[in-house]
Amino acid sequence: MWLINTGNHQLEFVNEPEEYTYAILSHTWEDDEVSFQDFQIPGKVYKENGFGKIVRTCQLAASRGLRYAWIDTCCIDKSSSAELSEAINSMFKWYMKSAVCFVFLSDLPSESSFEDHFPHCRWLTRGWTLQEIVAPRVAEFYDAKWELRGRKPELNTFLASVTRIDYAVLCDSQAMFNVPVARRMSWASMRETTRVENKAYCLLGIFGVSMPMLYGEGPKAFMRLQEEIAKESSDLSLFAWTCPPPSIGSESLIQQSYRGIFARSPKEFAHAQHLKPRIKDAIIDTEFAITNKGLRIETALIRVLDATDDLVWDLGVSERDDWPKDRADGWIGVYLAKTANGYVRSKPHSLFRAEPQMGRYRGASSLVYIRKDLRTSESEIVHNRFRGAIYANFSKAPCKILAAAPQQLWDYNRNIFLSQGQGINAYLLLQYGNTENYTSGTHFIVAFSTMDEPICYIFSSQHPMFKRAYQFMKTAKEITHYVSADYLRVKFLSGRAPAQSSPALCSIRQPQSNSVIIFQAELKPHIFQNQACFSLELVLEQVAVDNPVNTQGISSMNLC
Repeated sequence: MWLINTGNHQLEFVNEPEEYTYAILSHTWEDDEVSFQDFQIPGKVYKENGFGKIVRTCQLAASRGLRYAWIDTCCIDKSSSAELSEAINSMFKWYMKSAVCFVFLSDLPSESSFEDHFPHCRWLTRGWTLQEIVAPRVAEFYDAKWELRGRKPELNTFLASVTRIDYAVLCDSQAMFNVPVARRMSWASMRETTRVENKAYCLLGIFGVSMPMLYGEGPKAFMRLQEEIAKESSDLSLFAWTCPPPSIGSESLIQQSYRGIFARSPKEFAHAQHLKPRIKDAIIDTEFAITNKGLRIETALIRVLDATDDLVWDLGVSERDDWPKDRADGWIGVYLAKTANGYVRSKPHSLFRAEPQMGRYRGASSLVYIRKDLRTSESEIVHNRFRGAIYANFSKAPCKILAAAPQQLWDYNRNIFLSQGQGINAYLLLQYGNTENYTSGTHFIVAFSTMDEPICYIFSSQHPMFKRAYQFMKTAKEITHYVSADYLRVKFLSGRAPAQSSPALCSIRQPQSNSVIIFQAELKPHIFQNQACFSLELVLEQVAVDNPVNTQGISSMNLC
């Protein structure tokens, strides 16, 4: 760590300075700042306008008996990527361990009202200065003429109101780890940096994470920051961001209807300043991980009738933490839409807020993948995901869906197989009868394909093909088994003469009654959310049979 000797104004390298033995400067950069390289040229530093800051900082430090001072303009060799990376990753710690932080406000007029003019100072708009107000135990604020205008901690109440940073955090920086991630992000939502990468790098200390500096990566830096936070925290408020609504602001031209689970800028957390855990002091240790498929988490998604066709993921946060124990509303979540490649965020310009009158149904817990990010072109693909899809319409045959394959394409909230490539072949295991007991109902598989001409067949549990089809559903987990070839024809219908594509019939004798159940399945052209697709229609008829001989004959006719 390079430090300035307050006696001779020379740089000295100190490996690990003791705590509270040096002063540190917080300021906004101006023209002609003194750099590390300037110190290497004898006499050059005295010619720079920024040298006055160095002199004044050293004078103030020396008056307190401090041998060293640190200033970011000249105490980092920015020509060394390793040293720059170390400095950025260590900067929060350096400010926290300083004896005092001198805050120089070059645009705060002398003799002006501090309370009136401080909120408009440029210092409050810079990304790097966020950690410089949080980390130090003691900070002194100086105006343009280096006149002392106030001190932290005495100013903490006023600073909290201006910066929206929690008062407890200003008193003790380690209290910030009790503040939800989204609320910490909101502190930076109105701050700017010269380099886009620094929007992420300046927040490392706020979240207690480290990562290498890769200048040139652009907005990916903020994505990496969120991934690092996800490795260290189980706080789901990390995903409680919103993008600006369509047609508002300069970014409206790149508005997307669908996004990944990660935000693209601290600005998208501007609304989150009041977020907190829904249950006060509750410790909810949620396990999730970032993989090549995105965010992986085992959770139960929620259906909200009459509110949205999408599913909702409860993030466990609210805008208040004093909810009565007999209330199950008030929580905040995000909307998720199923795609062929995992879930994505829908309605990214808003969050879901659970209201008392809403009917909500929590699904079974399952492993869910949510994409990290979505390009504009990918958002358009998601928008058209129902084109060529297959909608299961069982309104004329009340059956329970026991399994669907491929699971990756099955949107159970909409009863639809999403389109993928040039077509899909898919399978539904259905139960008719006593839907509460798996063993007592009538089971059959409806298999259908749009790989070539639309075609569908029915395999009853009495048919030899049923076991083969059921085994295929259980073992064929890769999506390629359903979209790379027409496995329905290849594996189950090979050698069979070409048949009419629809309808397919299946007749099954009910052993407990003198009757035959006839199911008819047919693929028809359909329109779903203004997109051309297919409808798999299942129709049920129950026919009484008086002749036992005919009954036996019909019961063997499982596939027509």
